[in-house]
Amino acid sequence: MTLPRTASAVIIGGGVVGCSIAYHLAGRGVRDVLVLERETVGSGTTSKAAGGIRAQFPTETEIRFSLEAIAVFERFEDEFGVDPGYKKIGYLFLVSDPADLRGFETRIALQRRLGVDVRVIAPDDAKKLVPALRVDDLVAAVWGPNDGLAGPAEVTNGFARRARERGARLVEAVRVTTIERAGDRVTGVGTTDGTVSTPLVINAAGPVAATVARLAGVEVPVQPRRRHIFYTEPFPEIPGPIPLTTDRASGFYFRKELEQILFSPGDVEDIGTDFEVPMDWSRLDEAVDKAVHRVPVLETAKIAGGWAGLRPLTPDDHAIIGWAPGVEGFFLAVGFGGHGFQHSPATGRHVADWIVDGKPSMDLSLFDPARFATGRADAHDKGPDAE
Repeated sequence: MTLPRTASAVIIGGGVVGCSIAYHLAGRGVRDVLVLERETVGSGTTSKAAGGIRAQFPTETEIRFSLEAIAVFERFEDEFGVDPGYKKIGYLFLVSDPADLRGFETRIALQRRLGVDVRVIAPDDAKKLVPALRVDDLVAAVWGPNDGLAGPAEVTNGFARRARERGARLVEAVRVTTIERAGDRVTGVGTTDGTVSTPLVINAAGPVAATVARLAGVEVPVQPRRRHIFYTEPFPEIPGPIPLTTDRASGFYFRKELEQILFSPGDVEDIGTDFEVPMDWSRLDEAVDKAVHRVPVLETAKIAGGWAGLRPLTPDDHAIIGWAPGVEGFFLAVGFGGHGFQHSPATGRHVADWIVDGKPSMDLSLFDPARFATGRADAHDKGPDAE
């Protein structure tokens, strides 16, 4: 597609968040929405997501985002014409530290108040859900039966297709090189294919969000950190489906993917880049040690492969959503820390409402871009982070 020379809004990043924003903006009547993706739609962090969807978050805002998103995933095929493979397999957190369990209590009370089905269960009950588990060192488990998973690629394609049908344009293989300003106001973007004039630029660039923000003279504290996921050859010794199961003590998590076991050591590490994500196969030993400790039968599984993805993290592990301080017309929807996929339906709607109506349709102060400057960022409970 030829790059247009003007647009009413330019969204930088064609991942699931950018495509959801485009879909919802076009649905609110915004014409000439343009999405710029430097590779192909959904090829970045979205393609490396594990696909988890949970309501077990520590804040009311994030729980409400999850519940809204879950409702969208439940009807996604009917609304978007794409089967996202949505399944409610549940999330199971294994707890071996009594202090960690106490930390769950406040979160669980909030989650239940908002209508989330989440339960503290005994170790033996966790073993009934996943018979292969070792549970003798656990004090309890936290079980959310309505949590689940879906396919990030399918969801992204659904948003992208419907966004195009609503008149949005998605242009691939175009890199944004500059964000043009007149004083404190955004006036356009420069790209490898020319310049686009626009009064509104939305940064939905995932792990490259900080790099993109600097083009507008804005610093955002989004640090991409690498996480590895490995998978086995077909392994019938653990029959599926099973919940997405996380060992809170080690960070290890796993689930069944068709006939294979998908698992991660839960590593989070800086790699000094916001785009290239090389595999570090030395991480496999750590992953296997954690896996065999918690699921002894995995000792006989054969590793078939793996990949590394980037989690765009902020200092408090909450996203940044809102107008960039000091630059008119520059909106941020970044720093989702691995939660961007599951929250994308709600993010897209709330961003579109905010832009069109001039204010968000719910309190989004948790995500305030200015919070790091004011020192409020560390006040929030981070909670469990596995996907």
